[in-house]
Amino acid sequence: MRRIFILSCGFYLLIGITSVVLGSLLPVLLSHYERAYSDGGTLLFLQFLGFLVGVIASPAMSARMGRKWMLVVALLSIFVAYTVIGCLPPWIWVVALTIGVGFGSGIIESSIGAFTIEFAEQQKAVAMTKLDVYFGLGALLIPAIASLYITLGIWQVTFFTIAAITCILMLLWITMPAESTRRLLGAGKEDSGGMPEQVRYTSRHIPLLALFVAFFFVYMGLELGLMNFLPSIMIETIQVKASVASLSVTILWVAMVIGRLFVGKIAESVRYTSFLLWSTVGTLLPIILMTAVSQEWVTYLLIFGTGIFMSGLFSIALVYANTLIPGMTEKTTSILIASGGIGGAVLQFFIGWSMSEWSAIHTIWILAGFSGVLLLSIGLTHQWKSRNSPVGSRLIRKGKEI
Repeated sequence: MRRIFILSCGFYLLIGITSVVLGSLLPVLLSHYERAYSDGGTLLFLQFLGFLVGVIASPAMSARMGRKWMLVVALLSIFVAYTVIGCLPPWIWVVALTIGVGFGSGIIESSIGAFTIEFAEQQKAVAMTKLDVYFGLGALLIPAIASLYITLGIWQVTFFTIAAITCILMLLWITMPAESTRRLLGAGKEDSGGMPEQVRYTSRHIPLLALFVAFFFVYMGLELGLMNFLPSIMIETIQVKASVASLSVTILWVAMVIGRLFVGKIAESVRYTSFLLWSTVGTLLPIILMTAVSQEWVTYLLIFGTGIFMSGLFSIALVYANTLIPGMTEKTTSILIASGGIGGAVLQFFIGWSMSEWSAIHTIWILAGFSGVLLLSIGLTHQWKSRNSPVGSRLIRKGKEI
């Protein structure tokens, strides 16, 4: 299992890279193809549409060909796509291959994420945040590499670099020992802590699931909006160069990687609700302040603070959802990741449209609104938990009697 977890970290490193590389290269990519920001939003929309298809298709693919070869297909789709995009083909090919990248990423995130959260018997939050550290490393490193390539005038080499990383990971996965492969194939049959698997959600859990669906829908829109449009926002608001603007994503992910080194243990030591509430408040305030500052260093400082507070939102919310809805880990994880994929696709399209039609300041306010929705959903989740806990239920019944 240790070997599988190490490779799982490699997979998360890769999807961290694929999640941000388009945003880092968007200004130069659109300039090369003479396209507008709305076309960039469409491109990101299609990538996460492919992501959604990958999430939905992964259970059937896993049953038909097994997890090992399903992940090989995912890696192959990413490798081929970036190899061809690096050759700068006609725009229609870039669009089609971007869907393939999203498809492979969706398969990887849903299968590896569900596997980890289901079978980490102790400290699930710590296990998930360890994976997210590698996601963050990927999202951190590739903008810095892209910035270097942009400066050197060879920005398209970024795609070949990702293809090479994917190829190495694919070779390591294919040559994984048979014993590790059997462990992976049989993982779903192992004991998951004695909790019986439910067939369907109870009526009591449906409103709670809807709140988490809304949370992940909006969260992915916020995270990907920042990752993919921060460079463009920086160029529009404080007039920095494209190579420098790309570093804004690096700063965001430096903060997120640092935060993810600690948030798992912090979340395990305090209530998940308290952690998520303070994290959403801490995410909202720096984004609002970005609308009022024009100094470059202050903006970078606010981006860093946003990354620190956002660092644990995804993984801890995923663990928290499965804690409140026990016995449905695989299904709940798939639903929430899928809702995040839909949110990432739809809201990226909206953000790209806003960048074309309105000023960048309006886009920042939209991102702040997303943070407000996250805060509201966690507050309502806390209210649901209070009403449905044994103590809360007794207080409600007592109030009715009075």
